[in-house]
Amino acid sequence: MKRVTMTDINAYLDGALDERERAEFESVVESDPDAKALLAQHRQHVEALHRLYDPVLSEEVPPRMLELLRKRNG
Repeated sequence: MKRVTMTDINAYLDGALDERERAEFESVVESDPDAKALLAQHRQHVEALHRLYDPVLSEEVPPRMLELLRKRNG
């Protein structure tokens, strides 16, 4: 049986697994209480980070930063 890694968990939570990989991951997690607990814990961390930092995505980019980027790419 495959052991679940943090790479697997991240890919699963990011939606980066294809259908076969996702089914295999979910099967392994369901049969491994430690993996199931680790997934739940990591999911909570990801959700907490989104609550904290997603609002920044809607903030305006400071004018000075835009100016520097334009000069750099200009």
